[in-house]
Amino acid sequence: MGFSSLWPLALLVLVPVIILLYILKQEAKQHSFSSVMLWQEVYRNIEATKPWEKLKKNLLMLLQILTVLLFVFALMGPWLRSAGREHEQVILVLDSSASMDTLYDEEQTRLEAAKEAACSYVDSLPAGTVIHVIDSSQQAVLVLSSSKDVTEAKNRIRGIEQTSLAGDLSVSLGLVQSCASQSEDARIVFFTDTAFDMGNLEAAVENFYSEADNISVDTVGYAVKEGKLLVLAQLTNRSGKTRTAEVNLYGTDAQQKETLLDIASVEIPEGESQPVYFELEENNGTSGMQSLRAELNEKDALAGDNSAWCVVDEAGTSRVLLVTESNLFVEKAFTNLSGIELYRTSDKNLTSGQTAEAYDLYIFDGMVPDGLPDTGSFLFINCEAEDIFKNCGKVQGKMLSFVDSDVTSYVAGTKFGVNESNIYQVPSWGNSFLKSGDDCAGFYGSYDGHRIAVLGFDLHQTDLGLQAEFPVLMSELADYLLDGGLTEKNSYTAGDSVMLHGSTKGSELTLTEPDGETKTLDASQAAGSYVQVTQSGIYEVSQELDGNVKNQKFSVGFPTELESEVVSAQSMVKEDGEDADPAVRIGALDIRNYVLILLLLLLAAEWIIYIRMQ
Repeated sequence: MGFSSLWPLALLVLVPVIILLYILKQEAKQHSFSSVMLWQEVYRNIEATKPWEKLKKNLLMLLQILTVLLFVFALMGPWLRSAGREHEQVILVLDSSASMDTLYDEEQTRLEAAKEAACSYVDSLPAGTVIHVIDSSQQAVLVLSSSKDVTEAKNRIRGIEQTSLAGDLSVSLGLVQSCASQSEDARIVFFTDTAFDMGNLEAAVENFYSEADNISVDTVGYAVKEGKLLVLAQLTNRSGKTRTAEVNLYGTDAQQKETLLDIASVEIPEGESQPVYFELEENNGTSGMQSLRAELNEKDALAGDNSAWCVVDEAGTSRVLLVTESNLFVEKAFTNLSGIELYRTSDKNLTSGQTAEAYDLYIFDGMVPDGLPDTGSFLFINCEAEDIFKNCGKVQGKMLSFVDSDVTSYVAGTKFGVNESNIYQVPSWGNSFLKSGDDCAGFYGSYDGHRIAVLGFDLHQTDLGLQAEFPVLMSELADYLLDGGLTEKNSYTAGDSVMLHGSTKGSELTLTEPDGETKTLDASQAAGSYVQVTQSGIYEVSQELDGNVKNQKFSVGFPTELESEVVSAQSMVKEDGEDADPAVRIGALDIRNYVLILLLLLLAAEWIIYIRMQ
């Protein structure tokens, strides 16, 4: 036998209280008599005036004590090991994804309830059972392997921490099967709130889904127009009724001081999304703000999705140097882009020396300098740069097509003909965006702290420059190449891998997380390496190069789309056998209800006896 909790034992203090009530007597009243015949009863009268008497057998007292004991016993959640067959080993898989942080009841989250159930299940196992424990969210981790130590198993279960990552238990199936292969008789139990694809695996599922009154702040963004800061926050009502949400907008400055900028409210129908708008004057405390945060004013069932962040970019003018003999197509396309100062030269070696550091982007059209600049981004058009990428030959009279990528969002699928084009071996750091059949004719990526894009043909040998898609392509390439930050973008979701664009010639790179923890990467890892972001909030990455410190902030949001509202795992719980009721401890028989029935019968019997004694 086992118990779900032991705190009800404190109520046993009621037993001596009941006994004390039966020892105490009411105060005897004094009466005068005209006879002395009662002197022989004096002793007994004195005894009657005492506040207590010798404890006598009393059926009501015994029934009341038994009632208290049964009540305490029921509160402890007793259970018995089921009569089903025992297993050589059990594999317990606990879901620690973001949705498990939702309140399961008034006191516990789903994960806390799952851990309590898993520990109770471990207590129900016969001695000698081999136990495996797996923690699963975006990835599966074996936190306990092949142990027969019940105490250690419960400690490992209790040590599983809540994450802000999206995921389901499907990612754990490979690890589960690996553990199960160690024995021909293995019992697998999943503790989760979300339905998942189990495939052909035979396993039990204990469902911890609960109805949640939840509103999520999905995104927050901004724009600056006519001296005003315009902020838009997107909210989704994931509860079962229309809700009114009050949203606070905060701004954080360079000194990490957070200020409340505005408050707005919105009524959101059940299951729908609504925007919330903020319009702030520039002199209303918004100047110098580096990040914004929209947060619900009231907490709900899932706290993790109550906030969303965005980074405020300080827009500036980018300096671009076009190195070419003559290319009106590129020159006109970049001249028409806002926020860009374009300079043109036919001297390819003008980029060497001190001048090289003056430009944010270098466009090399048909010529490459003897030495590339140490900073800035590069766009190579019909060039050869063996130190960076390798040409694999040429194709002639072919059709080229843009494939879907981060720099071809609006031109993907467009085709055009070329007289001649270089084809390339895509480097490990590159991503193809232009192809001739299976051959790559254009790619982009980050190399040694530089953002690079490559086009393999002379624009004068194609009609692309005359098509409406050409300025769109140049705009997308400019957005990528002139971002110039230490990361590819400034907005991510918890669980994403962030590619760093530091320089191998700079200092070590420092990453500061929302909770203030810092991580450092050696300069050799600063360019092209990945870090996983697991917390929601504002991150900052920094690196020193040539005496100048470069900083960049980026936001990481809660995976609301996947975790704020999930499909209940109830559909996976078996409708027959020992797993019929998800509220019952798997592999054990809950006897609480039987105890409560006995308690009601005992109360009825006590009442009948009391009436008859009157």
